[in-house]
Amino acid sequence: MRVKSSAAARACSTPLSKLSPMPPRLRRRAGLIAVILSGSLLFLWLLVRFSPYPELKRFQERPCSIRIYDRNGELLQITSLEDGLRREYRPMEEIPQILRSVFIFSEDVRFYRHFGIDIPAIFRAAWLNFRQKRLVSGASTITMQLARLISADASETERGRPSGYGRKLAEALNALRLEARLSKDEILELYLNSLPFGFQTEGAASAARNFFASDLHRLSPAEIFCLAVIPRRPAAYNPHNQWEACVQTAEDLQKRYSLSPSADPLAAAVSAEDFRFAAGRVKRFNYPLEVPHLIRHIQNETFYPRRGDLRLSIDFSLQKRIETLIARDVQRYYGQRLNNGAAVVLDNASGEILSWVGSADYGNEEHAGQIDGVLALNQSGSSMKPFLYALALEKGFKPADVIADIPLQFGSEELYFPQNFNNRYNGPMLFRSALASSLNVPAVYLLYRLGLLNYINFLRSLDFYSLKDAEERAGLALALGDSPVSLLELCRAFSVFPNDGALIPLSFRAGLVSSSPVTNPVSADTARLISSMLSDRNARVLGFGRTGNFSTPFEAIFKTGTANQYQSIVALGATPRYTAAVWMGNFTGETVIGKTGSSIPALIVRDALIYLQGNSGPAFRAPESYSLRRICSLSGMEPAEACPSSITEYVRHETVLEPCTWHYREGGRTQIRYPPEYQAWFLSGSREGELDYRGAPLEIVLPLDGAVYYRGERTNSVGREEIPAEITGGAFDEIEVRYDDTVFSVGRPFRFYLPSEAGEHTLQVFCGEETASVSFTVDPS
Repeated sequence: MRVKSSAAARACSTPLSKLSPMPPRLRRRAGLIAVILSGSLLFLWLLVRFSPYPELKRFQERPCSIRIYDRNGELLQITSLEDGLRREYRPMEEIPQILRSVFIFSEDVRFYRHFGIDIPAIFRAAWLNFRQKRLVSGASTITMQLARLISADASETERGRPSGYGRKLAEALNALRLEARLSKDEILELYLNSLPFGFQTEGAASAARNFFASDLHRLSPAEIFCLAVIPRRPAAYNPHNQWEACVQTAEDLQKRYSLSPSADPLAAAVSAEDFRFAAGRVKRFNYPLEVPHLIRHIQNETFYPRRGDLRLSIDFSLQKRIETLIARDVQRYYGQRLNNGAAVVLDNASGEILSWVGSADYGNEEHAGQIDGVLALNQSGSSMKPFLYALALEKGFKPADVIADIPLQFGSEELYFPQNFNNRYNGPMLFRSALASSLNVPAVYLLYRLGLLNYINFLRSLDFYSLKDAEERAGLALALGDSPVSLLELCRAFSVFPNDGALIPLSFRAGLVSSSPVTNPVSADTARLISSMLSDRNARVLGFGRTGNFSTPFEAIFKTGTANQYQSIVALGATPRYTAAVWMGNFTGETVIGKTGSSIPALIVRDALIYLQGNSGPAFRAPESYSLRRICSLSGMEPAEACPSSITEYVRHETVLEPCTWHYREGGRTQIRYPPEYQAWFLSGSREGELDYRGAPLEIVLPLDGAVYYRGERTNSVGREEIPAEITGGAFDEIEVRYDDTVFSVGRPFRFYLPSEAGEHTLQVFCGEETASVSFTVDPS
């Protein structure tokens, strides 16, 4: 036993107050040294804290892989970054404590006890390396490793990296800068989300998927130890093909970890059997690629996150059902060059997008599958007609009005002759039936009456942004949907009818309503009237028969359209709760062989609505300013005794209907008098009744005033070039005609032909006191 000397013992037992005071000179030097050290440390802290470190901000703002889910939590995608890199980000509270503990032990056991540089570790590493005459141990802390990752990321675009001791010195300085700016937990969180594991994988969350097809919270302790060793040598410890090396190193790490006083009990208890079990769970994650068009579309939206999770409003089960139906029909009609389809479904109340199918097959390059058919511009055909009829109601037309479905021509230099889909004319048509049966001639007539610019402005109020330059290129054929619009625009605009005229902003996120304002481009009563007409199965019989394509166990409205020789086929459908739109055709400009018809997308729309609503649903509401009354089914007037049939129609409360003047009784039979504007239609076939010219003003129907005709385009039945003329009205049954210098008389019906001679011409007609005239040109070219 070693005994201290008596002098030493006395010195140790002497109270501090009895010790000799430090000489003043030494005290001043000690104080100066303390001040210098304190100032140096303060200067160093200020230097590392406030010196510019833009690389850190850029590193923190790097894009990360986003986990995207549907409204019910179904994983749709984990987005990839450049070159297929996956870098998921998890905040500290979502990283299991056991994983943090293992990685800290593996990389930097004194992480929470140093200031970014571990001085004892540096000396220990230096001594070991000196004894072994080679590099066997490093002293990089987690903070220094993170600093290295930040520098490596910055060097890719800014500068070359230093090497050797210069690099180590830079890492140490940057580690101090990190410690001065971030808390320990913030440093660890950034490190665990940025650590490279090789194989296009960064961060523990992505590593858990790529090596064990698992989320962080589902990893076993044995799997966590395996993950912890992979960053050391990713190729050598890759569990997919180097499992034995990976497990051996992980077991060594676990044994050392189990001896640590701060070891997690579960991690410390891992056995060899646990590692063997983990071997059976090694599996590559199959990254889903669902709803690719929509996700690509929203990546530039302000709500799209920089990292973390995004829950979309998509209903994945509905999405897969529609995708399957489109793929089925594309395969069925592939021989007719119908090789693509798209669909979008909305929730009317919230504006949430429930389904977004951009094409039949996203990976099909031959048929341009990456083009988004929801956003692509296509001619919509007759599916635009409800908006035209809605504008007509807003401008004073009434549901009981009669619209003439007769041969008409419009224009001057470019004459336009609208025809119905079956090349027939149906004479007088009630407003309701003209819309529900999708007749072309009444639609063009309405647009002519309403004005092209008024209609374009109305469509813009419905957010048809694709029509921004429509007035420069559109004509009366706009009534038939000849200007390209997107399926999304169509679907959203169509939703105003079940939505009482409200245009709801779109929402892409589940449960979150857009903050954009709701507009009301259509009155509630107009929206309800259009819904009544489009849901009327009897009114659509003329155009579609009693087909079951629109048959649902609840009230629903439908509208279809075809364009470009069936290259573009559209169907719209809605209930009070949902609106769906389907497009089918092709993106390559090829015309479809044969008439596949709009029934194909219509059946998909019907299926989607039934899937969402089941076998029941709310009915459309009745317009408040209207009541149902009986009207003559031909004239739309109040039924008289002579009227053979009547139907119910909405009429404004204050409107007094005039008795029907079209029907009268004669000889015990009902007779019909058609207004004179139906002359061409009436005389084109064998029809019962007569034309009523009483009180009708004299009018030249053909040729049009200011029209330009071209030689060779007008020939009669014997091949002579002639221009048809038609006059209606007049108080007498004979008129005098003056065509340039030629004068002749014509009896009823006032229909005849004029010689097609080059030059400018004037046609005048006289009937008693009445006269009418037009001028036109025949171009010799």
